[in-house]
Amino acid sequence: MIIIKENPYRNLFHLEPDRGLLNDPNGLIQFQGRYYFFHQWNRFGLDHGYKEWGAFTSSDLNNWDHLGSALLPDSKEDSDGVYSGSAIEHDNKLYVFYTGNTKNNGTRKTYQRMACSSNGCTFIKSEKVIETPNGFTEHHRDPKVWQSDGKWWMIVGAQTIEQVGAINLFSSTDLEEWKYEGAFYSEQTLDQMCECPDYFQLGDAEILVVCPQKRTSLLNGNENISSYAGYIVGTFEKNNKRFRPESDIILIDEGFDFYAPQSFVDEKNRRIVVGWMSRMDEAEEKGCPTTAFNYLHCLTIPRELFWENDRLYQRPLEELKMLRKKRNTSTETTAAFLSDSAAYELHIQLVNQTTPLEISMNNGNTVIRFDGRSKLVISRINWVSGQREQKELHIPKLFEIQIFNDSSAMEIFMNKGEKVFSMRYFCEEEQRDISYRGLQENGSIDYYSYKEEV
Repeated sequence: MIIIKENPYRNLFHLEPDRGLLNDPNGLIQFQGRYYFFHQWNRFGLDHGYKEWGAFTSSDLNNWDHLGSALLPDSKEDSDGVYSGSAIEHDNKLYVFYTGNTKNNGTRKTYQRMACSSNGCTFIKSEKVIETPNGFTEHHRDPKVWQSDGKWWMIVGAQTIEQVGAINLFSSTDLEEWKYEGAFYSEQTLDQMCECPDYFQLGDAEILVVCPQKRTSLLNGNENISSYAGYIVGTFEKNNKRFRPESDIILIDEGFDFYAPQSFVDEKNRRIVVGWMSRMDEAEEKGCPTTAFNYLHCLTIPRELFWENDRLYQRPLEELKMLRKKRNTSTETTAAFLSDSAAYELHIQLVNQTTPLEISMNNGNTVIRFDGRSKLVISRINWVSGQREQKELHIPKLFEIQIFNDSSAMEIFMNKGEKVFSMRYFCEEEQRDISYRGLQENGSIDYYSYKEEV
């Protein structure tokens, strides 16, 4: 493979590998004062044929080191892949839980496994495993573990033998022996498989995160037809070991590229979530411009979660403000910013915006249009087709837009995190033109450069 020297797509503040394919965030935790963001990783290629855990670590959520390999598919019960999972701290040790994937003559068999570390780098795998309960296929993966009422709980994404999405529940008193408690939740709305479940309490709400997936009609089919990430509000009824829903599935992120989110609580008692910043199909992965540099995909920025107005809000962490190097403010009706970097932030404040507003970024590659009433349209140029594609959002009263733009990734927060939109885009030029038109009186736009001062 020929690697081009200059890379206009290398992100500044979105975590991505130096080589290979990255996907789901795994085992997010703050341990012994440091943040650990483990992740699915194929360090040997740009496909999904190999899975291990890689690891990013940081002391401040801005400056990150990649530790390389953390968990390898080197034992009988995970010989064909170390799949997604979670992490907890107990007795000053870091415990990670993951799915070991095996295949024998093309037949899949999965095991839920645990590994332990005293330093966050070297892990010892437990020999004890959890096998798939009766009534479910071997699409049984992505354990999330937490502690409540003196007991450890584990939920695992599942598929019933009738090919309906489900989540299974297990309990433990020692993190070694696990008891199957039955199906935690299963509904037709989970499509044919539920991946990457998460459960947590936030304010007075109980949240179940789900990733419904439609698969082929073949039981062991491997082609994902569609999938997305959402959350359900409800109640964990511990008497009957079930989750009772009180809402429909609500999208976590409205954008093109968001999946497999995982949350954790840090030492500041913040509930933080990170997602995989991709929903690329096969053609988009193969045609992704970063493949010329031998790597693929990135993670979203960490977001703090809040429960407000009976819904989930997501806001960028305060630590991101440290990236701001200089500010330029405009209150003109129409104007342009001369961006000196591919990484920047826009903060748009709207006051009684009742006429159309358009914001063009990255030399016209990404565009936001608001009709002045309730319709917000966000678009990009698709790097495979070369055509503009768009998504439409309904926001009855839009008063704020905050945009975090990286070299090839963009995240948009609306109304202080009421809605979020994530997408990849690819623009070769280092200088990224930004222009807007239609800003009404008393509105303002702040441009923050992330370029280091020389």
